[in-house]
Amino acid sequence: VSILGGGLTSLTLAKALVNQNIYVEIFTNKKKQTIDKSRTIGITKSNVDYLNDNIVNIEKIIWKLNKIEVFSEKLKKEELLEFENNKQQLFSIVRNYKLYNILDFSLKKNKFFKRNYKKNLIKSIKNFDLVINLEFSNFISKKFFNKKITKKYKSLAYTGVLKHDKINNRVARQIFTKIGPLAFLPISDNETSFVYSINHSNALKRETLTNLVNNHNSIYKINEFKKISSFKLYSINLRSYYHKNILAFGELIHKIHPLAGQGF
Repeated sequence: VSILGGGLTSLTLAKALVNQNIYVEIFTNKKKQTIDKSRTIGITKSNVDYLNDNIVNIEKIIWKLNKIEVFSEKLKKEELLEFENNKQQLFSIVRNYKLYNILDFSLKKNKFFKRNYKKNLIKSIKNFDLVINLEFSNFISKKFFNKKITKKYKSLAYTGVLKHDKINNRVARQIFTKIGPLAFLPISDNETSFVYSINHSNALKRETLTNLVNNHNSIYKINEFKKISSFKLYSINLRSYYHKNILAFGELIHKIHPLAGQGF
């Protein structure tokens, strides 16, 4: 199997396949993948169990949460919903780069795995039984996976990490603000990631964004806003998922609003 793309989903897929003694070669155009340190992923308990049992053990890098609180700014921050399970985690948060590093390390010395930096991609992949494509911009996507349904939300998502005084930090909070949903997602007792999806097409200044987050924060004594990133929100659904022995995969098939989950 060849996999086109070197991101987090590509490595997870590669590890799943080599665990079944399937030869995998990843083709990327970058020798070193840059993983955004402001990004985190929420993973349900059943998917944590699946990853641990079938892909790679992630127990050392996850932060377990046992409660979710949902609020509305329109109702003067009144709590709308609450989910709690004191006996076990509802879901866990993992930092993207930590998951990437643990997968990358586990693949490097695997005899069924090889990494290749593509030069002539057509020639390189012609002898593989199955080609799995996760890239938006290569010639295969442009030629065979260019028919899609796209929805633009005219919104920007901002992600970042708050460094704050130490507390018992096991509760995820989501606030439906007037300009979009804001989620506080703990990653340790003194760090919390946030995702703020704002209904605005133009990027906000860092100071404006930090003021907005501070206005809705009633839990943390914030000492520092670490790296903040932003990206446009849109959804994509391909009209065709495969061509001959080439399969589209991950966010190339469907990219969804973060509120509903993402391709990973």
